[in-house]
Amino acid sequence: MTAELRPRHTLVRDRRIAYVEAGDGPRTALLIHGYAASWKYWLHTIPALARTHRVVAIDLPGFGDSEDPDAHGFTDQLDAIHAFLDAVGIDRCDVVGHSMGTLVACELAARHPDRVDRVVLTGGPISSVIGLFRNPLGTLKRHPEVATFIVEALTAGSPPSPPIRRLITTQRWARWAALRAYVPHPWALDAEDVARILDGAGPPAAWPTLRQGFRYDERPALAAVTQPTIVINGARDTISPPADARAFAAANDAVEAVHLIPDVGHIPMIESPTAFNEHLTRFLASPAVADRRSRRAGDRD
Repeated sequence: MTAELRPRHTLVRDRRIAYVEAGDGPRTALLIHGYAASWKYWLHTIPALARTHRVVAIDLPGFGDSEDPDAHGFTDQLDAIHAFLDAVGIDRCDVVGHSMGTLVACELAARHPDRVDRVVLTGGPISSVIGLFRNPLGTLKRHPEVATFIVEALTAGSPPSPPIRRLITTQRWARWAALRAYVPHPWALDAEDVARILDGAGPPAAWPTLRQGFRYDERPALAAVTQPTIVINGARDTISPPADARAFAAANDAVEAVHLIPDVGHIPMIESPTAFNEHLTRFLASPAVADRRSRRAGDRD
């Protein structure tokens, strides 16, 4: 299935923000990518959602084709997204976040609950990654697999040269070396998907955003999400291990389900788009928050 992609841009605080739209449904789904990524990570997701939603996939400030902002960090990304919603006429939306985008999604839902109906997290929440900044030794002792994030931190800030790109695309050993930290089966990825992953490396906001991790605490936002929420993660994700999702679900009653896709790593929407889209579309087809509250009130009467 295909969907007509409509490239767009708007100005937020005098900075160009790039995004794409698809679909014309009565509800809107906002897709937020992760660290050193872009809206293109959602190319397998957009057609599935465009059947029921107006889909808006954003390049965060300083990532993809969006201009670099004056300030970086999760709070700055949140403020930019809030202004972006106003600029493109989104009053309410279902928000879907990947990796770093899971934290931005939770911040948006927690701080602006009037604008978010449902929350879907994938490749997150990246609690252990943030824990590396607060307590690296303790975090690695509990979840040694999260050390793979160090690979992402060291490589995502610089784009690969054309010869390196060719090696990663064409040589099994090179693709394994470059992508094994993210996916358990790098060679199974389509070459175009590999190219999109490589395209995300080296954005201007990469290093400044990484530095902001030392001052960020994700726990208040994760605790404050009240909208219906699900997590769709890979069972073999080392950057956001299953324990992170389970801990989030145990601590917040808003989390309705944690789906772990077998033999999948940190990028479920690219590694296993069919399974990912099935979980996603089923959840987003559920009643809106206001409808759920009305039904619950009726049940009590």
